[in-house]
Amino acid sequence: MLVRLLLLIILIVISLFCWLSLANPMDIEFRFFGRTIPTDLSTLMISSFVLGAMLVFISTLARDLKRAIEGYQKSRQIKRGQSLKEELNKGMDDLLRGNLTKAKAHFVEVLKKDPSQIDLYFRLSEIALKEGSQEEALHWLQRARLIDTRNVEILLREADLYQRMKQLDEAIRILNLALSLEETNLKALRSLREIYMESRKWEEAIRIQKSILKLTKGKQAEEEETLCYLGLKYQHARELLARGGQDNLEDALKEAKEIIRERMSFEPGFVLLGDIYLRMGRWASAGKVWGKSFTRFKSVIFMLRLEDLYLSREDPSTLLRIYQRALRRDPDHWVMAFFYAKLCLRLEMLDEALEEIQEISLRLKDFPALHRLLAEIYLHKKDFGRAAQEFERTFELSGTSYIPFACTVCERESKDWIVYCPQCHRWNTYTIKGGEKAIPLPSPSFAERAQFPLPMPERR
Repeated sequence: MLVRLLLLIILIVISLFCWLSLANPMDIEFRFFGRTIPTDLSTLMISSFVLGAMLVFISTLARDLKRAIEGYQKSRQIKRGQSLKEELNKGMDDLLRGNLTKAKAHFVEVLKKDPSQIDLYFRLSEIALKEGSQEEALHWLQRARLIDTRNVEILLREADLYQRMKQLDEAIRILNLALSLEETNLKALRSLREIYMESRKWEEAIRIQKSILKLTKGKQAEEEETLCYLGLKYQHARELLARGGQDNLEDALKEAKEIIRERMSFEPGFVLLGDIYLRMGRWASAGKVWGKSFTRFKSVIFMLRLEDLYLSREDPSTLLRIYQRALRRDPDHWVMAFFYAKLCLRLEMLDEALEEIQEISLRLKDFPALHRLLAEIYLHKKDFGRAAQEFERTFELSGTSYIPFACTVCERESKDWIVYCPQCHRWNTYTIKGGEKAIPLPSPSFAERAQFPLPMPERR
């Protein structure tokens, strides 16, 4: 059918050519790029028609060829995508089943065909970590960074790995690179702060924390970050105090007063201030700070500091008066009564110690520290039978044989008072559970602010 149609078209064209030749016998000259070609009008018309038809045919053929190529490429892409999807699904199934080796093989195969899938580099890095190979995990992240040099998430993961490998300088370098790409990235800033804290580079940690504070939104988040800022300043002052020397002590004193001025309710600042005064030989100032702080906060840590101070100065009578006055003001403060009993035992005031412990036992349920103290009292009184009974009772009850300080957030316990919880990473949360009353703290008055002005060099 097509052949007949083609022959018919050719026959029509030949007939048209013959008719035009007979109807237009005149000759003409056709000029083409400087050349003159003699021809007749009918030949020129038919040639133009054929040339136009050929151009249309060629353009149509080119368009159809392009569509065919695009269709072929699209078909290949679809097949390739389906193949990659199947390979990826196999890898995910193996990963969920815990078959890390097979999952890794599938993911690597996918990356050979499509190396731009950043998520798979993350998966392979996680698999390497599960297999215990930190170097291989780092290798996959570095390959991902070659694909996408401006991906901050890659840098954060890489920095975390360096931190695990204790290569802190490399971790700092990578985090600074991430911050150069996105200077407001809180995750990078917090990671950098943690590294400086781990390295005990308190000044650098404080600098980073200031940036975090500027970016933090929300009342609760701002409060937590402010406490962290004060805690870092506290640690810096502690380091200066530990170094000793007049200049370091003056700088530590300045830091402590700045902490108190910024947050009058931050108890560790007052503990620190007293410690600095004591190190400087100004024991009366230390006692005054701790005494006023106990009156304000009702926190046992200040009384324990006063106990160490007055016993070291061989002045137990003043200490006893402080305890007795505190118990008269707050007779229900059983923790204070317990520590007063311990002091009485230490001073061989056995009857007073026994009286306080018996008073506590009437008001509270048993706890191991109570029986441990009773056992020691009876031991000092040479009543070995009762002492043995109390020691047995100590082991029968669950809990520690001392009154622990506990974090109010995560309830982690510590024998000693600490300013920072290593478990939940909060500051100023350690207290004796149930022993210290939470009292509302009014805004500091002008007189209180005047008591802790911006630091100036003090005269001894």
